[in-house]
Amino acid sequence: MWTQSMLLAALASTPAALAHTTFTNFYVNGVSQGDGVAIRMNPNAETAGSPIGSLDSEDMACNVGGTKGVSRVQSVPDGALLTFEIRSWASDPSKERLDRGHYGPCAVYLKKVSSAVEDKGTGDGWFKLFDHGYDASTKRWCTDEIIDNNGLLSVNLPKGLEGGAYLARPEILALHAANANDPQFYTGCAQIFVESSGNLGPESTVSIPGYAKYGQPSTSFDIYNSDLSKYTVPGPAVAKLVAKSSAGTASTSQTEGLKPEGCLVENSNWCGKEVPSYSDEKGCWAASEDCWAQSKTCWSSTLPTGGSGCKLWEAKCKGIQEQCTAKNFNGPPNKGEVLTPQKSKIDVGKIMATVGGGVVDAPSSPKTSPVEKPAESKTQTPSKPTPPPEEGKPETPAKSTPAATPAASKPSPTPAAPKPTPSDTYNAQPMPNNNDKPASENKAKPTPANNDKPAPVGSSITASPAAPKPTPGPACVPGFKCVTVTEIETLTQTVYVTAKEGSYKRSFRARGHGHGHQF
Repeated sequence: MWTQSMLLAALASTPAALAHTTFTNFYVNGVSQGDGVAIRMNPNAETAGSPIGSLDSEDMACNVGGTKGVSRVQSVPDGALLTFEIRSWASDPSKERLDRGHYGPCAVYLKKVSSAVEDKGTGDGWFKLFDHGYDASTKRWCTDEIIDNNGLLSVNLPKGLEGGAYLARPEILALHAANANDPQFYTGCAQIFVESSGNLGPESTVSIPGYAKYGQPSTSFDIYNSDLSKYTVPGPAVAKLVAKSSAGTASTSQTEGLKPEGCLVENSNWCGKEVPSYSDEKGCWAASEDCWAQSKTCWSSTLPTGGSGCKLWEAKCKGIQEQCTAKNFNGPPNKGEVLTPQKSKIDVGKIMATVGGGVVDAPSSPKTSPVEKPAESKTQTPSKPTPPPEEGKPETPAKSTPAATPAASKPSPTPAAPKPTPSDTYNAQPMPNNNDKPASENKAKPTPANNDKPAPVGSSITASPAAPKPTPGPACVPGFKCVTVTEIETLTQTVYVTAKEGSYKRSFRARGHGHGHQF
């Protein structure tokens, strides 16, 4: 049974715990395609990082709102390296990618479709390209690998796939609350066109939703009291590819979702085009009006990844407006100049193997990415799970690092928390907007839902311990309704006094005292 103080602590930590993760970008052979470009992601900035609410929901295919395609489709060479990027805060890649306590497997699925824009993504046709769960030899989960690789998950497409349109679906499953019937899936879909004359396709396919259910060993696994080496990832095995006899399905020529001609600025799936040329005052102000109208469209279509491209376009509009005000009526200035920064190749780090799980080192490539590689850490073996801190004292992060060995003893029993419903319990309140202060700058770090559990046996431990006792949240996070709860403790004491004749019997109550909590 939860005590009142435990409940208050859990509620106080809720705002910080809402920052989970979301797929924001993908790379083709190490080249970024741009934040939000050709990606189906939750369009709501406040909940973009939340896990899928139900395993039976259509959101399991391509995330919230993912049944509707976006306008862009990115071309991908046969056998290309695909790299998917996750972020806790969609618009800020400098912050943490996923809280370390979110232990679990990952996978990548593909679905061949007739139209990457029009296909809903739900239903049959999905096949697994790759999966990776827990590696007993390194005592690390797939999530450990992604976190330590700057939030990048890389897989190679098999050579010889049938050419044409596909939906590429990366997936992360966090198991920190799976023992309470709350497996947390994170996903999204990239709309791609594979340029190939091959004829390989999957021998069998599965339906999404449908391939993962509540109560299965893969979705209800207790990472705190189980042999982690026995964990099996959800869904089918990695697909066996066979030659397809159906002629005419392969294609090497893309016709949909192409980048518009004359695109000067990109922001997600929006493109800004040059305004009409002018040589008089009327034409100048008409061009200015056209530019600002495009700017409005850009901002209205902005995804949680932000509006950096819209800001570039705004600067162009201000330049035209200033020229009109200065009576310089020949323009537009810098006509036809592409303002979107040139995309360069980066070192994507580790590449997840396409067969059998595990990771291999990627070949070296120019390190021109603004994303820094994580510092190397040394292995340290903890003797016991870190006990929860005493109430009223701040929690001290453990100084251990990713590849930890199993703990020597079992965690001591703790009060059992009530089981949440299958839908995500965090969705009850909105996550702070990406434009607000990121989770990493809040006083309270994101904490797993199963707050009263010690770190899972045999898993890696870092400076942010898995499943710690909830810590007090910030005084009031912007965007939340704060409620003050006052906890009253009343002490009652009765005193009897015996006296001689004429004396009296009296009693009194000690004054109660209270203290407030804000969450």
